[in-house]
Amino acid sequence: MHTLELYVTHIVENYGYYGLFFLLSLGMIGIPVPDEFLMTFTGFQTALGHLHFGKSILIAAAGSFVGMNLSYWIGRKLGIPFLHKVAPYLHLNEKRIARAEHWFQRFGDRLIVIGYFFPGFRHFTAYFSGMSELPYHRYAALAGLGALLWSVTFITLGRMLGDHWKQITFLLHRYLTRGGIILAILVGIIYVYSVKKGKTSLD
Repeated sequence: MHTLELYVTHIVENYGYYGLFFLLSLGMIGIPVPDEFLMTFTGFQTALGHLHFGKSILIAAAGSFVGMNLSYWIGRKLGIPFLHKVAPYLHLNEKRIARAEHWFQRFGDRLIVIGYFFPGFRHFTAYFSGMSELPYHRYAALAGLGALLWSVTFITLGRMLGDHWKQITFLLHRYLTRGGIILAILVGIIYVYSVKKGKTSLD
């Protein structure tokens, strides 16, 4: 077990639900927290009777939701002005940026729930949702649903796996990370295509 994982287990063992909430909130804004490891470990703790299963799910979902909301508002408040500032260097004008934002508003929000299950990609969806000014009420509903499903899945998995939770978690993390990278690349390609298509129609 690496130092970071040991630190995470120490926090949960000593601070329980408070530690779980705090760590997941930080993890959702991009701080390097091994989220899946944390969740399955929490599930294992519920199997041992150290934590309550239902309460752990609710706390984990709440922590994830808070972190994803922070990421959304960071993206919304800081992302767009920065994008406009560097736009001339990227050969983007106001209309092309607007077209790209419209693309995410139309299709990208469908990735918010799915994105929870891919390390790294969930941060991408949160920040970009804010940058594209996806309506908050829609984002909050999807982010809340994703947080609940993600928490139920991994905490239940940790509870069911028992003593084998650690080995399975590392294996899952490896493949989910690869999937998240592929998914982010595909979204990036579609995003660039959308911008270039806008360039063709606007020039």
